[in-house]
Amino acid sequence: MQTLLILGATGRTGRSLLERRLGQGGRVRAIVRRREGLPESTRNHPRLELVEASVLELSDRELTRYVQDCDGVVSCLGHTLDCRGLFGAPRRLCADATSRVCRAIEENRPARPVRFVLMNSVGVQNPDLEEKRSPFDRGILAFLRRALPPHKDNELAAGRLHRDIGRQSPYIEWCVVRPDTLTDEGLSACRLTASPTTSLLRGRPTARANVARFMIDLVDDDRLWDTWKFRMPVIMDAIDSDA
Repeated sequence: MQTLLILGATGRTGRSLLERRLGQGGRVRAIVRRREGLPESTRNHPRLELVEASVLELSDRELTRYVQDCDGVVSCLGHTLDCRGLFGAPRRLCADATSRVCRAIEENRPARPVRFVLMNSVGVQNPDLEEKRSPFDRGILAFLRRALPPHKDNELAAGRLHRDIGRQSPYIEWCVVRPDTLTDEGLSACRLTASPTTSLLRGRPTARANVARFMIDLVDDDRLWDTWKFRMPVIMDAIDSDA
């Protein structure tokens, strides 16, 4: 099991992913702005290498070094849901971090493609599919695109992988994971679909623990990766009617 680079490890989904990976016996390198954002038992784990820095403030040389021996990158970066997080700088956190990490990977010219998993949003469209949205949902998305910088940032981040990296890079393969309505519930059965199945205002609950498990499985499981690479799966908790 190779080293996994995690961005956004101090967020609620990122912490779940980090703890799960360490519990599996894996080695993790995490770039975090504040190490105090992790429990003491986690930040002192012998298989965890913490880099205390903003991914946007690291030099190109430093970032290239930090991705050099990682066979997978998972980004759980996001904006905090307060006034500063929604409207303050950096407004392009997810998109710019995605671009910088991808350039660092390409600079290293790895022998096999690095798997880049981006946690995104169910409100982001997959350009490869004619995803059906109701007029009401289209109106909501148009409003979010103009009024809330985090939504535009999520769109740009997904676009950096879909458009700029595409399917031809010899150094990067990618998957954009679109959770529905995130909750802090425990692990459960989950459902994966190629496109959203509900209105934005009737979202399906999605446990962060389920999202974390799926993203780690993507990095580790070749069959699962071959199913979802270069795609944008929607993940949600399973309900009885899914059976």
